[in-house]
Amino acid sequence: MKSYQVVILGSGISGVAFARLMQRAGLHDFVLLEAAGEAGGLCRTRHIDGHWLDIGGGHFLCTKYPEVYDFVFAHLPKSEFNFFTRVSKLAIENHEIDYPIESNLWQLPIALQTEFLNSVLQNGESRGLPAPQHFEDWVRWKLGDRIADSYMIPYNTKIWGVSPQELDIDWLSKIPRLNLEEIMFACKHQQAPSGKMPSHEGFYYPKQGGFQTVFDAIARPVQNHIQLNTPAINVAIFSERIIVNDEFEAAIVINTVPWSKLNFEFASPEIERSIAQLQHNSITVSLHEQPKHLTAHWIYEPDLNLRHHRRFFIHNFAPHSRKDGVYFETNQKRWSTSTDVVYFHHNEYAYPIPTLGRAQAIDRVLSYMRDRQIFGLGRWGQWQYFNSDVCIWEAMKLFRSLFQAVPIRPVGVR
Repeated sequence: MKSYQVVILGSGISGVAFARLMQRAGLHDFVLLEAAGEAGGLCRTRHIDGHWLDIGGGHFLCTKYPEVYDFVFAHLPKSEFNFFTRVSKLAIENHEIDYPIESNLWQLPIALQTEFLNSVLQNGESRGLPAPQHFEDWVRWKLGDRIADSYMIPYNTKIWGVSPQELDIDWLSKIPRLNLEEIMFACKHQQAPSGKMPSHEGFYYPKQGGFQTVFDAIARPVQNHIQLNTPAINVAIFSERIIVNDEFEAAIVINTVPWSKLNFEFASPEIERSIAQLQHNSITVSLHEQPKHLTAHWIYEPDLNLRHHRRFFIHNFAPHSRKDGVYFETNQKRWSTSTDVVYFHHNEYAYPIPTLGRAQAIDRVLSYMRDRQIFGLGRWGQWQYFNSDVCIWEAMKLFRSLFQAVPIRPVGVR
């Protein structure tokens, strides 16, 4: 039996960030168990015939947390990144406008713009109706039927792979919210209100390689602590110690992998049911070569006649990558390969689906496990649609809560 203070399940960005925080604090009694033959999870990149492809889908460095920038730039200097002002588009009813739609209805032809505006003005919120608790009903209440039917409902049906009526509204902070006055102002003055994009109005991307360049810089100092090809399967508790795979003993376990992939010998029936409630989608990232494309970084495509939901123009944020490189994100339920696919990668676990009851289910799991010194961290450990910056931030928060009195040393100190 190998004994550690901390056993970390998974070596994606969440697990590696937590490990690095421990190391910088002078805490070295830890191990990361990684099921795959390489670390990185959704942050991995492939170099394919001159194309740099982020196989986990769109990954960019942008955050509202200054400490996250400090952490990343301490490992990979800011000078090693290019900075871009975000340019994202939305394809709607044969027109391409800037994202988000609420701020940019004015870019549509007048007749279509009028239809959308009339629908917004007649929405449930403007009529004083209470906010619904289901996603589809909330979208209609907030934005009107026209935006709901042409964009929000088909797009979210494509990306999540479930009916919008199954979705909760607790994740809507990722959707820019505008009030009616702001929408009308934008159309009247033909300009989007400032500061209405989510936190990523601009982003950083490595000058070399893909997003894995960021991950590798953080992971390199802890690579000797990572055990590859070692999936965590079974978790038990014996004499107040946690036992993983009958091989690794720990005082604390940090779980960053999907809960459903683990067998907890001690879990109550209620916790087993709660874990079974947690749903995820699967996304295929496919590389294509298209000589003509937009100047945007990516475009959202809600048209149900298209299998994919988002398209990225790699050269526009990675100028060292070939100019004709484009990649699509497609829900696995809609995926079908074609002759123009240069390469594809299937991500079995891509996004946690924000279904009704998800928040309550994961809260029960986290509380139960926390009482037993098992802590969920990151997109899968906390079962939320966290981008990589939030995963790092959550690692910082968890580290502080567990090791409050331990000072963090400068990045060069091991």
